[in-house]
Amino acid sequence: MHLLFRLPGNDVSFKYSYIEHVSKLVTFKWINDLDYKYMCDTSIQHINPGTDKNYRTIRFVYAMALSKRITRDLLQCNSYRVLIRKCICEHAAAMMNEHHCETIPQADDIKPFSEIPGPKGIYNIPFLGIALQFKPFTNYTPSDMPELLCNLRDKYGDIVKLKTGMSSMVYVFHPDHAKVVFQAQYKEHAKTQMKLPETFFKRNNIPKGVVLLQGEEWMKMRRSTQEKILRPAIVANYVPLIETVADDFVDQLRKTQVINDLHKELTNYTSESIGMLCFNTRLGYLDGTSDFDFYTNLQEMLTSFHQAFFLPIKSYKYFNTGIYKRFESSTLKIYRLAEREIKSQKQKLMKLEREGKLEEYLEKEPNFLHSLLSDPRVTDEQVSVIILDLIGAGIDSTANTIAFLLCDLAQNPDKQKKLYEEINSVLGKSKKVKKSHLANLSYLKACVKETQRKRFPVFIGAQRILEHDLVLGGYRIPKQTAVAINNDAMSVDERFYPRPKEFIPERWLRNSHEDVTMGRNHPFGMKPFGFGQRSCLGQRFAENEIYICILKLIQNFEVSLPANVIDIPTVKRTFITPDAEIKLFLKERQDADV
Repeated sequence: MHLLFRLPGNDVSFKYSYIEHVSKLVTFKWINDLDYKYMCDTSIQHINPGTDKNYRTIRFVYAMALSKRITRDLLQCNSYRVLIRKCICEHAAAMMNEHHCETIPQADDIKPFSEIPGPKGIYNIPFLGIALQFKPFTNYTPSDMPELLCNLRDKYGDIVKLKTGMSSMVYVFHPDHAKVVFQAQYKEHAKTQMKLPETFFKRNNIPKGVVLLQGEEWMKMRRSTQEKILRPAIVANYVPLIETVADDFVDQLRKTQVINDLHKELTNYTSESIGMLCFNTRLGYLDGTSDFDFYTNLQEMLTSFHQAFFLPIKSYKYFNTGIYKRFESSTLKIYRLAEREIKSQKQKLMKLEREGKLEEYLEKEPNFLHSLLSDPRVTDEQVSVIILDLIGAGIDSTANTIAFLLCDLAQNPDKQKKLYEEINSVLGKSKKVKKSHLANLSYLKACVKETQRKRFPVFIGAQRILEHDLVLGGYRIPKQTAVAINNDAMSVDERFYPRPKEFIPERWLRNSHEDVTMGRNHPFGMKPFGFGQRSCLGQRFAENEIYICILKLIQNFEVSLPANVIDIPTVKRTFITPDAEIKLFLKERQDADV
């Protein structure tokens, strides 16, 4: 397809301005030859710009054809090829900051940052302003922040400015605005600072993980990590390792036919799976042989982090407050566990190398830890914090998604039956999950996506710090402003996802004729793993953890909830989590392979 049609944006304004941009940057005398000039002039000479409402559109159509021909001819010459591509890239980057899918406001229509709607008066007092939004001044607690933001959206609209400290943060509630922010031009990919973890790493003299780094430091570590865990071909190699954990999980559940605390049991499954990714070893959480209470420490770490996030004054930066002590204690225990396992695996790898068996061992199964340790760009200390990042971000959020999906399937037996039929159709009698199987389980993936839409996994959504001024919804947002993408609110907004409270996986299927599929037209309303360079490093591994666990459970059991359970209460901390123990019944399928 021609380069012009690869440009982002599909409306007339965007591509027309591209043509104008080309004409300015690529000024060759022969472009004005009669051949081109005649082609454009004679095509539009009969149109009256003053009376014909479609003048701009018609002129665009002919100018597009002209631009296509010019670009094609330029690309025939090697000397012009680099220039024309540079022109396109510069234009695309420039337009991303100004482009809006509906309209591009003219300069006179753009409103200043000060006019963005939001709470005024005492709510704009630094630090105190945000505190006044919560108890005892209102009925909101920090965990109710998503509800508070939805209330502000209903009052002020899809762009809201809120004083959160010394500066103001902009919250957006529309997928079109999210798209503009996500696709803006970034070089540093900075994000809002996480004060509590940063204080912890500084006091304990531990290097920051990739989540906390900024700029060149972040880019260096991000590159060295993502090439080992985000490439589909590499992640596919971990499927057999995850499957062994899932099979053991199913065997364990077969003995009891009931799960009394669904979230806790699934946390054991995801902890065991992350152990296979990070250390190529079983940590003993499924069979109860582990000597470390991972579940309690992880919950303590995430809860204290969430509590500290909304403190108007970060006193823990100067004093050992109760919140800081709880965070430090739990995080240090998890960090020491990672160090212990890394040391053990290093000794094992060194022994295999001395015996000349290392190559043979590495050929049998992937080894994420070995790839990190053998990378000269990554120090041993950085290996520990990379793994700490994966543990902190991956275990709880993945367990939550699986738990909520099992509840949705239990409450929608028709959807559970449809998923079971797809699994049987794709896998047949095969007991082993292959890469090709996962690629063809479209309804399973739709179920996962629908559960994540109903209960968005992350607290509120992604954030960006603008590196250039940005026009957003008619307002000029200055650079260095923090913008929060409120996917949590968008994903259950009836404007974008009809019948939002219902579990309808079909809304994500391409061949579906349901009346709710319009949600597919708003891809930026649902980004559970973030977007772009700052997206979640463990996304592909987490997705496979979810797919394989659900696949194995539904393949072997029919799941159901107690008769009196109508709704699943949740609490929104760092990740959305069940607010009470969930009991799940498992009825073994008659045709399940035992």
